[in-house]
Amino acid sequence: MDKEWQIDLKIPDIGAMLTLLAFTMCSVIIGAAEIAYTVLWITAAYVRHGKDFFIDLINAQALTWTAEYIIVAGSLLLTSAIIFFLTMSVSLVELNGVANRNKEAHMKIVFGMFSFAMILLILALISAIVLRYL
Repeated sequence: MDKEWQIDLKIPDIGAMLTLLAFTMCSVIIGAAEIAYTVLWITAAYVRHGKDFFIDLINAQALTWTAEYIIVAGSLLLTSAIIFFLTMSVSLVELNGVANRNKEAHMKIVFGMFSFAMILLILALISAIVLRYL
């Protein structure tokens, strides 16, 4: 009798939806930019060194600094891009769950994945600077 004025509207959590949408959009943009940047590096190295560059990438005994640069920084960037795309996928699944079933979002998982991918991105950029100028 004391809850006769209570109304259950079943409104989804708008704050969680906006946060998950922001994580999704940022992950897509950053992941696509990382892949484009890695392709730009490889293309520029190919134009500069010719066909011998790909043989240099395969041959582990005689790596030039350009090949090391591409292998180390490119691998970190591509790993980070994969984690960004996984973050996007998990974020979209969570967004669907919040919007349709009115359930709690697993924000710690999404934030953890996004943070891990950002750490890998920072490590890739630091390794690129170190390999280039040292």
